[in-house]
Amino acid sequence: MKILKSTLKTEVVFDDDMANKYVVRKEWNKSKKAALVIMKSAGDTNEIEQDHTTMYVTNNLARLGYGAAIIMNLFPTIEGVNTNSSAVENLKYLQKELTKVDDVVIAVGTGIETNKEAVSRLKMVVAMLLDKKANLLQIECPKGRKGFHPLYPAVKNGWSLVPYKYEDMQPQIES
Repeated sequence: MKILKSTLKTEVVFDDDMANKYVVRKEWNKSKKAALVIMKSAGDTNEIEQDHTTMYVTNNLARLGYGAAIIMNLFPTIEGVNTNSSAVENLKYLQKELTKVDDVVIAVGTGIETNKEAVSRLKMVVAMLLDKKANLLQIECPKGRKGFHPLYPAVKNGWSLVPYKYEDMQPQIES
């Protein structure tokens, strides 16, 4: 008989009003690499409950040999209007968390081209990450298309990570 035990440490950073969620950190093995996954909008995960997106991120990163997932979003607002102050605070956390990871997975999905604010935020975040020399990756589906969100059916149960190229989002995102 084998008994396997593990501890999944979870930390979630909210603002004082619980209106913005800046960071979701899941750690299960300190000796392995960590990945920062950037998506579009904050989900329902908290320090106890996981939404589907967080579950698929954690599962896929574990299968790929990572020991921690840090989840952040272009927009940290849980409900309501995104403000400039929440955007500035989000960038501060992004810079801080970037120092704790080996790889950054851009996983905003292929549908953000209809949201000009999301496209603008993505461009700003990618420029900052490139300036910091981050190792940027993206999720590729078995057919070779790239730029998927973790819930996309073709990739949710098995990620293939490839280098991120902003051009891969074209023509979905036009300048």
